[in-house]
Amino acid sequence: MPKAEDNKLVAKANRTFEESLKEAGIKGAVAVIADGVEMDIRDVPTAEVTIQPVFTETTMGLKVLRHSAAHLLAQAVTELYPDAKPNAGPPTDDGFYYDIDMKPVNQEELAHIENRMKELASKNIRIDKHRLSKKELLQKFSQNPYKIDKILENVEDGGYSTVYSQGNFVDFCRGPHVPSTGFLRSIKLLTVASTHYKADENRPMLVRIYGTAFPDDKSLKEYLHNRDEAMKRDHRKIGQEMDLFVFNSEWAPGFPFYTPNGFTLKQELTNFMRGLNAKHGWQEVATPHIFKDLIWKQSGHYAKYKPNMFLFTLPDGDSYGVKPMNCPGHVAIFAREPKSYKELPVKYSEAGTVYRYEKSGEMGGLTRPRMFTVDDGHAFLRLDQIVSEIKDIISMIKETYSTVLGEPALTFDLSVIDKNAPENYLITYRCKDCGTEAEARKTSMAEALVCPNCSSTHLEPDFATWDQATDQLRKALDEEEISYTENPGEAAFYGPKIDVHVRDALGRSWQLSTIQVDFFMPTNFGLYYINSESKHDRIIMLHRAIFGSYERFMAILIENYAGKFPSWMSPMQVYVVPVSEKFIGYATKVHNELLRNGIRSTLDSNQETMNKKIKTIRPMRPSYIVVVGEKEEDDGTVSVRNRSDKQKVLKLEDFVSQLNMEIRGRSLKQTI
Repeated sequence: MPKAEDNKLVAKANRTFEESLKEAGIKGAVAVIADGVEMDIRDVPTAEVTIQPVFTETTMGLKVLRHSAAHLLAQAVTELYPDAKPNAGPPTDDGFYYDIDMKPVNQEELAHIENRMKELASKNIRIDKHRLSKKELLQKFSQNPYKIDKILENVEDGGYSTVYSQGNFVDFCRGPHVPSTGFLRSIKLLTVASTHYKADENRPMLVRIYGTAFPDDKSLKEYLHNRDEAMKRDHRKIGQEMDLFVFNSEWAPGFPFYTPNGFTLKQELTNFMRGLNAKHGWQEVATPHIFKDLIWKQSGHYAKYKPNMFLFTLPDGDSYGVKPMNCPGHVAIFAREPKSYKELPVKYSEAGTVYRYEKSGEMGGLTRPRMFTVDDGHAFLRLDQIVSEIKDIISMIKETYSTVLGEPALTFDLSVIDKNAPENYLITYRCKDCGTEAEARKTSMAEALVCPNCSSTHLEPDFATWDQATDQLRKALDEEEISYTENPGEAAFYGPKIDVHVRDALGRSWQLSTIQVDFFMPTNFGLYYINSESKHDRIIMLHRAIFGSYERFMAILIENYAGKFPSWMSPMQVYVVPVSEKFIGYATKVHNELLRNGIRSTLDSNQETMNKKIKTIRPMRPSYIVVVGEKEEDDGTVSVRNRSDKQKVLKLEDFVSQLNMEIRGRSLKQTI
């Protein structure tokens, strides 16, 4: 994938981007990035601007393609079901969906909709953008209450926004989109689900249709093949076979219970991360699970996560929230005493368990539970330390995935602010009347912010801090010579971020690691350091997670390895089985010697035949099966069978030594 500065060119004023690309000999782009903003290739700049073409082979290009495929889905549905009312259709990591107010559809009807989409794609219908006033938008969508809601929420009075048309279908959207439906030939509808409007159980039930789209049929077929394989590797199925975790819908719905096997896997990952943190200067801490709700209001999390928080009030009237994030706990530890500029950076790490209220229909095994543990880290820095610390975290990310997954393909995204939607972010506003600066977050475009000093509503956003933070992230990526894509509008509400996507054995891309710059939380909590002039100076905070959620990462590992983990993380490293009851004594000796050397061993001494024992244990996926009988007992050896069913006879001490080397070296492949 090209770096952000590659393939850039200057687009001339008063000509479409498409014309500038054509003049430069660039073909096949579906959108452009102009000064960090995604735009359609038929948009016309009013002044010269530097642009970067966006192709469907890139992460951003796939996002544009799939967003357009969602519109194609809505067009097909409204043509086949005239009473249907589309709500919204975003792209996802591996496809798209559209929520539509319509009667439920079955698989046969889904195939009918897909065929209609393919017909529309084959017609290569031109997709055009139109700019309309709020009044015109309300009139255009007067028969669709869902679009009316979105217009009222996102377009200020007297303002304008855009719609996209393809044939007779028109949708309210900011875009960008592909130039025509001809780009959308490689599509597939996958499943149908139901959801409530705005995830509110008191609002109308909508039909959610999921699909996917790719630039070509080959990529689509490969995805569908891997999807079928992924169903066979479903972590919930394998987790049950290997006895890794339990979900009890009556006692604690959405909360995983870890069995000894599952805890072993999680603990191996925790120990790896603990060692990595120590090597890179991160100090381990532990923080409470419950805080007064005023802390979450001060941090900004309350406004963001309130619908997904577990909140309660005690008899004394104090209100509390179970933590959805670990950040304020680390802030409290840092704030316990003033820090000199010489003491920075201060870096805290925690395997911190957090809690989010996910609705019952949205939970899904370990990938979306109500409780999960984050390999969280927060660094408190001077401004001049940001780049070096980001580069060090990037090195931690690379080491992690080379150790755990074996040099997988990593994709880096730089998520930046969408300056057209300041309500989504915590921003510094400057009062035009008195010059006061205040940090705030609008809840909608219709909200009028008030100056805390003079009560004026004449406030304008100041993006300087955001721009400075974004430049620091760019610099770190560039100095590490990392290819990346900028994604406008994908920043966290408190700052820009780097997201790292990891490709697994099935070709699926997972967003795992994240590095986020935060100028605002330290200000909200009054954090500072003493600079070289003995004055208070502003602290910068870095949020980082490498695995991300342990639960989600474990689900990915289970499916990546189909449960056949490398020996170092395998819950059952050795399964010892005697050929008959007569040799249980020697089998016990072998088992105890393995345990004495720190190797996880399971001894099977029941009365079943050896072949039945081995057949029964297969779903547990032990790294090695050790069989012992008369010859092994006489020679002091063990017969070792690996996962490929290759057998080798070794002296017991040699087996222990070789396996220990495999485990301690965290080898991804079996060495015996």
